[in-house]
Amino acid sequence: MTAHQRPEVLAQGVYDALERAGNRGLSLEEIMGETSYTESQTRRGIAYLRESIPQLKGSDAVYTYDPAENVYRTVYIPEVAEMYEILRMRGEATRSYRVLTGTILPHSRKSKAKQLRTLKRLYEFVVDETNEMLEPAEPG
Repeated sequence: MTAHQRPEVLAQGVYDALERAGNRGLSLEEIMGETSYTESQTRRGIAYLRESIPQLKGSDAVYTYDPAENVYRTVYIPEVAEMYEILRMRGEATRSYRVLTGTILPHSRKSKAKQLRTLKRLYEFVVDETNEMLEPAEPG
């Protein structure tokens, strides 16, 4: 395997390995063993697959990562998919919050640009709403 593979080629290799594994899924190390990719290639293939899997024609595959079992899957398991979605949304909310507090807020305080102040309000709203939605439900 050459060191420089196009991401779509790497993603296809990862996808094929995960499809063969079915419900069991595969850990990062197992994907590496199945594909003969390096860790870097495997991670790149996973990243590309995660973003491109909805466009696969003739497939009902759904990318998920199960942090409890530390495995990747292309099989839809409702509980795992929900846990993965929350994990991803929390990560994106955190990333957005960091962009807001580290870049947008400091710049908007000094800027007179209307666009920057509007963007600041939009980011604050998105981060606040996302965090509120992801709070655990009240029991009962």
